[in-house]
Amino acid sequence: MDNAKLIKYFEEKDNLREAILKFSREVVRDCNEYIKHIQKLNKNISFDELTDKLRELNTMVENYDDFKKYLNTPQQEYVEAIVFYNIVFNNKFLEYSEFKENDVKPENYILGLCDVIGELRRMVLESIKNDNVEDAEKYYGFMEKIYEFIMKFDYYHVIDGLRRKQDISRSLLEKTNGDLVNFIENLKLRNEIKKLKTE
Repeated sequence: MDNAKLIKYFEEKDNLREAILKFSREVVRDCNEYIKHIQKLNKNISFDELTDKLRELNTMVENYDDFKKYLNTPQQEYVEAIVFYNIVFNNKFLEYSEFKENDVKPENYILGLCDVIGELRRMVLESIKNDNVEDAEKYYGFMEKIYEFIMKFDYYHVIDGLRRKQDISRSLLEKTNGDLVNFIENLKLRNEIKKLKTE
């Protein structure tokens, strides 16, 4: 390969890298928008376009091993958004087998799940604010389920960032448990006071 061809090769590769980064940021931004809609209990969301974008991104990097790292964040955000949606609206925890294997790497499925715990904590706190015991307990139950699942994995040398995310998940679970216990006790007390006032 002569100098001109060498320069052209790296120029094209650099252009592809820039395109991948731009597209990757777009997928992450879309996922964040979807999550905001879910937080507001907006059920009318279709993931078809987002799934197509993720597949296109996967295709862009398939021949370049050194670019595959740029898939990690978009895939994790994608998992977070879809798992979160299914918990909120379908009372269902999506297992890895329910994702197409070529769409999401196993590592990114596990890491994406860790992030769902933070979203569920927000839903617990929102339910507490609205005195909704049923929803608060439901979301906390899913937090526990996901936490128990992710703690089955201790492959820290092959899943980068897992230990840190597990530690964050544990902290969020403990805080949320405290918030939920205090809320239920406070609600019982308020109901007792209300009962006494009406007697």
